[in-house]
Amino acid sequence: MEKIASAKPLFRDKKRRVWEVDVLRGIAVLAMCFDHAMFDFAYYRGWFSNGYGMGENFLDKLSALARDYWRSTSNHLSGFRFWGHAVFIFLFLFLVGTSCAFSRDNGRRGAEIGVAAFLFTGISFVLKQMGIMDDGVIFGILHCIALSVLICAAVDNLTKFNKYVNLYAPLVIGTIILIVAIYLGAWNKLTYDGSGNRLFESEFVDEHFLGYIFGTHAFGDDWFGLFPYIGFVFLGIYWGKAAYPSKASLFPRLNGKWNKPFAFVGRHALITYFVHQVIIAGIVILLGLCLGFRL
Repeated sequence: MEKIASAKPLFRDKKRRVWEVDVLRGIAVLAMCFDHAMFDFAYYRGWFSNGYGMGENFLDKLSALARDYWRSTSNHLSGFRFWGHAVFIFLFLFLVGTSCAFSRDNGRRGAEIGVAAFLFTGISFVLKQMGIMDDGVIFGILHCIALSVLICAAVDNLTKFNKYVNLYAPLVIGTIILIVAIYLGAWNKLTYDGSGNRLFESEFVDEHFLGYIFGTHAFGDDWFGLFPYIGFVFLGIYWGKAAYPSKASLFPRLNGKWNKPFAFVGRHALITYFVHQVIIAGIVILLGLCLGFRL
């Protein structure tokens, strides 16, 4: 009897992947790398023991541009980083949801990302002890993604009794979450309260632990509470199911060599997340040492 080869899952077979999703995810990840690089260059002098005793050098011009970039976060109307950060965070989490629509086992996928998130928390607190990070990471973007994927997997299983309910439930849930977030002014409260005080707490508070997860309190160097960000993931799931019922690219003829670098990063987003800061920090330190700075 002829053996029938089992079909590989969509996310394990590069030939069957939806290339535009990989490319868009890769662009979002590279935007994150740029964002973090700007932060490192903005305050690079503080990394070195003689950082503030050295004269001006070519890195100072880049540092000035990087500081201007980060200051633009506070300008909600025209700030480049404010709008750029918002767009790419939406895109990244929306594509997390789209990927959920393709995946055969979101429970396992969410658990794997959760393990990576806890590993990153451990690394962040080692870096905190070394003085490289200020607070460490309690509930960052990886934690948000992991828990969102697990919650969405549960909703998907609960709504499988009817194909229409299964299709539209993510759209309804995601829309409700975002409408409530807009009504409550959630994005205005993510960083500052009405009197201009920072909502990010300078010290970890045990009583606020669930608040860090759900989004009512903020703490850490990287913080993304579930509310309202899980709404983007739910919308992405609906889009994945509605736009890709056959799990095939919508633009197969546009696929080509031009997108390979972006697609590669998109396929290896988790690895990129873990290694990009090490690479960026290595570049900053190497340039500083070449200019006479000392660690």
